Formats: sequence, structure tokens, C-alpha cells
Amino acid sequence: MNKEKWFQVLELKVSESSQAQIARELGVSPTMLNQVLLNKYKGNIDTIKNRVEGRYLRHHVQCPVAGQISVDTCRDNQERPFSSTNPQRVRLYRACRGGCPHSQLKQSAVTQRIDVQSATDSRYNVEEQLAFCRRLAQGDQLQHIELLERELQKVANRLNSALWDNKWKGK
Repeated sequence: MNKEKWFQVLELKVSESSQAQIARELGVSPTMLNQVLLNKYKGNIDTIKNRVEGRYLRHHVQCPVAGQISVDTCRDNQERPFSSTNPQRVRLYRACRGGCPHSQLKQSAVTQRIDVQSATDSRYNVEEQLAFCRRLAQGDQLQHIELLERELQKVANRLNSALWDNKWKGK
């Protein structure tokens, strides 16, 4: 039988540890894990597949709100209920139901665009940020590279967010 990569990895992890431990790591019940391993699970197997791919295979997606996230985190965000207590949760809820290519939810016509913006929207000053990274690194090359990588990730997240906003404001 030709098993999918995620299933082979799951079997390997269980053989190295225990079903109960792996179930805890994946956030599923031991019963569900056992049924999946025995090919007797009647529910949606994509849930455990996404969790295995995200946790053990390091599969990632580019979220329009949060940047690069694991596929299991993406799936968890899709399943979270609406909450207005956190602006990022509002944006995630809207993106997951508003046509994100990674969402497995149906696009909802009843959601409305909610603009959540920082109180200090300003232009990005690259020279200021580079100087800030140099100051923080204090001459340490590895630290400087790490700071620049983090800054690049922030810029990519802002760009992706702007592109996503532009898509919705254009409609």
C-alpha cells in the first residue's frame, strides 16, 4: 500500500513515542489518532493531516494577515470563532472567510469589511530601520543578520497586508 508522506511520518512518530503523547502534541484525542492509524476514522481526516504537516513536516502557507504560518496554525485560525477583542483576530476571521486561497471555508457573503488600522500609519523609513538594526546588533554580525531577517519579515507582512487590503478596497 502506497501511504502518503504525512501518514508515514505520523506512524514513525507514534513508533518513536506513544499514541497518547503524539495525540497531545497534535491537539487531538487519542481515540481519533488510533482510528486514523487503523484507517477506521470516519470524520474529516484533513484536520489531522494538516496538523501532522504543520508540526512535523514544517509545511507553511503565506497568510495575508499573519505572514508565514504553519498549515496547522492556518487551519486553527479558520476554526476560531469571531472575537472583536483583538484586531488581528478580526482580520484573520475576515480573511479566512473572504477568499483567502488557503482557507477551506466557503467564502461568506455576510461578512463585512472591517478596517482596523494602526493609530500611527506612517511611511516606512528604511534608513532609520537599518540604523536601528545596526545599533541593536552592537557589531555582532550574526545578531545583525538575525535582526535584518526579522525586519524583512515585518516588511513582507506589511506588504502582504497592504496587497490584501487593496484587493478588498478595489471591489
